[in-house]
Amino acid sequence: MVSSVKGEKPTRFGTGEEQSFSSTGPTGHRQRMRTRVLTAGAGSLADYELLEMLLFPGVPRRDTKPLAKALITHFGSLAAVLEAPAEALKAAGATRANAELLELVPLAADRLAAPKAPVRTDLGSWDKLLAYCAAHLAHAPTSFLHVLFLDSRNQLLADERFKTGERFETEGNPAPEGMSAPPPACVQGGAQVGLEKERIPVPQLVSSIMQRALALHACSLITVRLAGADVQPDRQLLHDAPLVQALLHSAPLLAVTMHDHVVLKGRRWRSFRHLEQQGW
Repeated sequence: MVSSVKGEKPTRFGTGEEQSFSSTGPTGHRQRMRTRVLTAGAGSLADYELLEMLLFPGVPRRDTKPLAKALITHFGSLAAVLEAPAEALKAAGATRANAELLELVPLAADRLAAPKAPVRTDLGSWDKLLAYCAAHLAHAPTSFLHVLFLDSRNQLLADERFKTGERFETEGNPAPEGMSAPPPACVQGGAQVGLEKERIPVPQLVSSIMQRALALHACSLITVRLAGADVQPDRQLLHDAPLVQALLHSAPLLAVTMHDHVVLKGRRWRSFRHLEQQGW
């Protein structure tokens, strides 16, 4: 049948030449859905509408609402549809492209829910180590030994304090004259271990440090000491030598590398490794 209006070109219905209205049909419906999401947010969609939009890419030229409702009816819920295997989805009427896309949704959700990997401080060079110390340890109490536990990439896992007073002392090896000796104790995770009146010998302190290294899965460590106001870095390093030697001996037994022991005083620093290389 040919219909015409005076002054207008005749239109032949049923031949694909009729006027197209963008607000009707699957194309218009999809555009309205997208506009709705942009204006009101995806939270405004019902479960079947959300699934309907997820089905768009796999069914490019057909209304997906009936399929979305059929899948939810078949599996029982939107969550069940998204958790269904690809073969079950295809058996329920979904296209192969639909099934492949829907399988990705739970995976994407798991990735979003996974905790983000922590951004760790890189201490893989002297400049980076000294910059970290200047930023974080400049005003730390001198009565603490800081142990920097590192991963396999020399990134900081933890900076923990071990309270020892101004020096270390081993049994049968008294400290040189003129050094004060407040009773040491070990601090881990903010809690003080041991009684204040007890003196923790080097072997026990080394044991505490290595236990923390194992608990943190550390691959290496650096110890940092802040020298007191009346103590020169070289002198402090000399007094710390028994502990450093004990760590150098014990750490490799547990597959942990003892990189160095550093004494800081303001902008001045001394390294056990550097002085050792110089024949100190």
